[in-house]
Amino acid sequence: MKIYPLLLLLFLIGPNAGQPTIKKVTGAKQAVFSFIFDDLNTTDADVKAIFDEFGFQPSFAITTNKLNSKTAPLYKSYAEEGISILSHSHTHPKMNNASVVDKETILLELKSSKERIESYGIPVHGFVTPNSYMRPEFLTLLGATYDYAFTNNHNDLYDTSVDKQHLSRYGIESNIATSDHSIEKIMSRIDQAIKNKELLVFYGHALPSTYLDDLGKPRVTANDLRVILSYIKSKLDNNECLVLTSDLAVEAYYK
Repeated sequence: MKIYPLLLLLFLIGPNAGQPTIKKVTGAKQAVFSFIFDDLNTTDADVKAIFDEFGFQPSFAITTNKLNSKTAPLYKSYAEEGISILSHSHTHPKMNNASVVDKETILLELKSSKERIESYGIPVHGFVTPNSYMRPEFLTLLGATYDYAFTNNHNDLYDTSVDKQHLSRYGIESNIATSDHSIEKIMSRIDQAIKNKELLVFYGHALPSTYLDDLGKPRVTANDLRVILSYIKSKLDNNECLVLTSDLAVEAYYK
């Protein structure tokens, strides 16, 4: 009978004992980083493979009109590995203009996309607003549907003062140098997040990016992503931050 406590401890620790856990963060005591890739792209498997190289897990925000019996099994397998799957609406409408789209349409997008993801056995807790910004009058529609949401109503803050449904992200494509692919600006932002103990969630799309640099080539390549992840890993290895999927990142940061 005395061995039961030890067995219980081993069960709770599990096979990933060496990985960061949300128990390491209480009251935003250190920076937390996460990465979300939007839209459901054919290159998402390539993104995941690169994250695997570093022992990290990305998250994916799915536009659910692309989710079907052929595409869903891949994301279900990701969810079973612990990767966060978020809704990115059903048809990707802009939610930044109340004169163009009404509350009924927004509510349908919010609910139907979540239900579609869940219909394939994939849990979903977070939402990513198409084109980043959701008008404040639409925010109450998120209430009972999502635990957290990236709606860009954060007043340029990335700390626990921001409501979990007002969160913002930091674009890889919009902050990498378009002339020479330098990530100096991104590295500086990482350093700032560590100094200020922020929740900083990066986002991208297809890889290589369909956004182009000054030479008409993909703005973000696989090598660019590896350089960014390598820099963050050096910070993780120095115990300066955590790198988590979006579900765990939000839960940890706001714990």
